Amino acid sequence: MLGLGRRAVHVIACDGQGRMRSDALLEAVRSDHQLGSMQMAIVANAGTTNTGAIDPLQAIGEIAREFGIWFHVDGAYGLPGILDKRIRPLYRGLELADSVIVDPHKWLGAAVGIAATFVRDRQLLYRSFTQEPADYLEGTNQQEADAPERFVHSLDDFGVPYFDYGVELSAPSRGAIVWALIREIGVQGMAQRIQRHNDMAKWIATVAKEHPNLELLLEPTLSICCFRYVGPGIADLDAFNRRLHRCLIHENENMPSTTLVNGKLALRPCFIGARSHQAHAEALVSDVLRIGDRLMQET
Repeated sequence: MLGLGRRAVHVIACDGQGRMRSDALLEAVRSDHQLGSMQMAIVANAGTTNTGAIDPLQAIGEIAREFGIWFHVDGAYGLPGILDKRIRPLYRGLELADSVIVDPHKWLGAAVGIAATFVRDRQLLYRSFTQEPADYLEGTNQQEADAPERFVHSLDDFGVPYFDYGVELSAPSRGAIVWALIREIGVQGMAQRIQRHNDMAKWIATVAKEHPNLELLLEPTLSICCFRYVGPGIADLDAFNRRLHRCLIHENENMPSTTLVNGKLALRPCFIGARSHQAHAEALVSDVLRIGDRLMQET
């Protein structure tokens, strides 16, 4: 019997930067093989939503290929980071993936609910999701047989039958929105925006490492920076920064999220907005220090 669910997921250890350890993956794969377990897929991250860490895609992809395991790369948030030429080498190995996902509603600025999945072999999707014949639908085979040699009307050919490659029979043209966004700003413009966001995260990291009342919890890879306020006499830094975060939210100006980094609560600004600029990073740090200093006096 094949069991699926959380218990069927094998969690692989990460290094200090939150990246999957390829040696731990290889050990787990070999162990499962010896137990006769069937591995369905290896899932790596090209920029985790939590911290922006990028797994060693080349090493992971080679392991997947060696053992014949499906290799999926989650680039929901971080895949557009490949446009920053300074960190592009971290994406080496992406070409080994059998499938890759990206969410344009994150870094590309599209509306919520727009995502895209890329697959190496589209026929796998067709065999999984193709619709059964229906009298009211023109079948693709019949359509191809009846297709005129020269098209004179938009309905002479339906193009790629996307309804046979996913769970939606009818769907809005979400791709047109992404096309329009890229058409407006261009690849170069998008690359400049992504580089600006990455620079903002790196700037906060530099300040956090130099300021006595700030602590960097993880060196940023992309546009996410995890840091927190610190100071003498603070008994519970997690509780203190949780209070600081609520104050930020209530002021309704600079509103980062929070996360846990190696068990420590972190303030987590993630810069992805088209109108996000250096001034926003500076304002956030200023507010964190101002509120932190005030809470210190109240303690």
